[in-house]
Amino acid sequence: MSTATRESSHESSHESSIAPLSQKQVMEFPYKHSTGETVGRFLAGLKSQKKIWGQRVSGQGVVVPPTGYSEIDASAGGEWVEVKETGTVTAVAKVHKPVDALHPSTTPFAFVLVKLDGADTALAHIVRDDLAKLRVGTRVQAVWQADDQRCGSIRDIDCFRVIA
Repeated sequence: MSTATRESSHESSHESSIAPLSQKQVMEFPYKHSTGETVGRFLAGLKSQKKIWGQRVSGQGVVVPPTGYSEIDASAGGEWVEVKETGTVTAVAKVHKPVDALHPSTTPFAFVLVKLDGADTALAHIVRDDLAKLRVGTRVQAVWQADDQRCGSIRDIDCFRVIA
């Protein structure tokens, strides 16, 4: 056996006995996200006015949350329209065992689509209470964060509550 062959054989058996190193790290990349004109106005309404705004668009009626354009013909969004904080549930998905750090609630809740009074589309949000009464057609009302807690987020509406 040549010297080169012996060294190669020795290196490969030595390399396979070394466990690879690993290191766990948390990496953060702070950044400022621009919401854009349309979503920014919608979020500002939640924060500053405690109002929910939609936008009238071609072929869809009043869209909440507004997109700034029609999904039917791509035309620009039109008139801004204030909608009510009450509405009707159009879809329900109950979560009986929420997963910490994954779901928006630590107690049982339901994801819902709510067609707010005055809107023609539905807004996705959650309901925390009266889950046994909750079904498609249930009437709900927005529960707002306290004035000093609102920050320009969809979570300025804390949740929806069953009203009928």
